Amino acid sequence: MSKTPGLFAFIASAVLASPAIAFAQFGGQGLGSALSNDPSSHQGQVRPGVDDTAGHPAQETPFTIIKDVKLGLKDADPNVRVGELTKLGDLQDPEVNAILMESMADPDLRVKLKAIDLLGSREADEAVAPMSSMLFLRSTEQIARLHLVAELGRIGDGQAAPAVMQFLAEPEDERGRGTAVFALGEIGNEKASPLLKRVAMEDQSPTVRRLAREALRKIDGELPFEHQKQLASQQDPHAPVPTDQKLAKLRELDQKLQNQER
Repeated sequence: MSKTPGLFAFIASAVLASPAIAFAQFGGQGLGSALSNDPSSHQGQVRPGVDDTAGHPAQETPFTIIKDVKLGLKDADPNVRVGELTKLGDLQDPEVNAILMESMADPDLRVKLKAIDLLGSREADEAVAPMSSMLFLRSTEQIARLHLVAELGRIGDGQAAPAVMQFLAEPEDERGRGTAVFALGEIGNEKASPLLKRVAMEDQSPTVRRLAREALRKIDGELPFEHQKQLASQQDPHAPVPTDQKLAKLRELDQKLQNQER
């Protein structure tokens, strides 16, 4: 969210409060571009962000969006910072991933998780190294570790396999082990096969053992990766929903029912 400092903030508030007074004050003289977001720079009495020659909203460009996001990320409210990162989700610009990687160090967990998840959804290969390093920092929260592992799997770069394997080898709860096993299947690196075979045979959780077997089948080419399933479902609207997605929906419904009973 962009902010106008000092005098311009006062001018902007004055214009918004009383456009007629502002117009008279500036004498209707052109003070800048007709497409400017600064009301004081418009030619005549117009609204901010509107092309006063055509009456249509001025279109935002990747440059202006990134500029506004950078300003918004300085806001003290973490909810604002999360909202700013959301604007970058589908933006195709090389600077976006750099901003997201910087935001992984945000002091607020919500902002941190949003940055991690967006890097995963963008399949940002350049984020694999910093995400792998962050996985083992003492300051990294447990929930952030889960998100890192899941999104490393979503990116699917083989360079992430050693970090996820190390995470799986350390004592973790069922959720952590299951997330790591699924991620290794998505990454598809054959170096993970011996570890996955051991997990498939020895893990105390039936769910984790099943996920390990599925991961091995993905690595062997017998099962498709998740992004392949999603691509197929986009091409065929009648394609069946993958089992893991069904389970996630069932868990979500179960949680809602439990909350209603409380």
